[in-house]
Amino acid sequence: MADSSTVGNSPCTSKDTRKAWSGRVIHNDGAREMNTLAVPGFVVELRKYGTFDANACLNCGSCTVVCNLSDGQASFPRRPLQLALLGLKEPLLAGLEPWLCYDCGECSLTCPRQAEPRESMMTLRRYLSAAYDVTRISSKILTSKIWEIASLVFVGLLVFGLAFFYHLYFVELSVSDLISTPMGLEHMFNIIIYFTYAVFAIPVLILILKAVRMQRLTMRNAGARAPIRLYLIEAKTFLLHLMSQKRMRECVEPIQKKRWAKHWLMVLAFAAKSFIVIFFLKWFQTDSIYPLWNPQRWVGYLIAAILIFFPSEIIVSRARIRQAMHKFSELSDLTLPVMLLLTAVSGIVVHVSRYLEFSMACHYAYAVHVGVATSLVLVELPFGKLSHVMLRPFALYLQAVKERALGEAKIPVERKSSEQLILKGTQPV
Repeated sequence: MADSSTVGNSPCTSKDTRKAWSGRVIHNDGAREMNTLAVPGFVVELRKYGTFDANACLNCGSCTVVCNLSDGQASFPRRPLQLALLGLKEPLLAGLEPWLCYDCGECSLTCPRQAEPRESMMTLRRYLSAAYDVTRISSKILTSKIWEIASLVFVGLLVFGLAFFYHLYFVELSVSDLISTPMGLEHMFNIIIYFTYAVFAIPVLILILKAVRMQRLTMRNAGARAPIRLYLIEAKTFLLHLMSQKRMRECVEPIQKKRWAKHWLMVLAFAAKSFIVIFFLKWFQTDSIYPLWNPQRWVGYLIAAILIFFPSEIIVSRARIRQAMHKFSELSDLTLPVMLLLTAVSGIVVHVSRYLEFSMACHYAYAVHVGVATSLVLVELPFGKLSHVMLRPFALYLQAVKERALGEAKIPVERKSSEQLILKGTQPV
């Protein structure tokens, strides 16, 4: 039996041995067998996506025992972490466990070796999100700070360039008129509406492709074939978790209930804002002055307040490491709250400038707001951490379909712990 800390990763392994390891992995997922290869250096690949301590883990199982979300049907964090340590890339891609984790951090607080399983699970989610992406842009953004910042800046500049091109060649304004003439918010409605449709259609398409790839990777070896009927029956599971994020409330510590409320409100505010700009842009983005009690104003104020207060609190908490779960922060952990905050603040500046009749300030603030909001939607939603809002509920949906299919086939859904993974006949090729 190969040791989990040495398969394909040990510096003592010979060059020929490190080329590839052939193994037959038997893991109890509906009495199925999976033939796979242990990928040399897989942990090194994972570390490009964040913290992953391959040496501290003792495989004691404390992390799994303390996790209130882990059960016999989906055992984590130990199982996916051990798959990664063994270099078993295919079984890891076929699992849903990293997505069933809601990042409460109890595992890291309990770990006797401070192996930080919470951070490792986050790293696995980043890796899996990139693995599902057929464009491969996610892997660039999630492994490179330069790529992430450059992508956001590029999209923002592209928006400015398109606006500049539109006003010069379609409106036929001169450059001096464009930069010195204030324009109302309604002057380019027809174009901006179609632009909004396109901006949201692109990330939706990419997320659909990610979901399809997740389904193919995780359900093809599910142990029992799931008919279309089960996917339709369990569709409610996806909608329930997408709208409520309620699984986070199952974490034990009381602080997790507050974290759920904060998380849910931010998702709700972003969804409400997106819904409004897609379907009610002419009502929301207007030069008309509404009274304070009009829904156009107080709905906007409520959304802005949520997207200013909670992202700010997250940024400060991570900067000061107020909670154990904020001990480690990748750039992607900060990019999302920063972009949400900038979108809300720039929107409020547009609103205040318009009501105070600061025409030129409103003119420039609107250009900045559109650029920031477009970068948020086109980069963070399909490729960044915001995609987890869709991928997690979809993983819970697939897990429910899998369990129902195994139940109808009368195959046990119990998953054995990581030490019951058997690597038989491991021989260097």
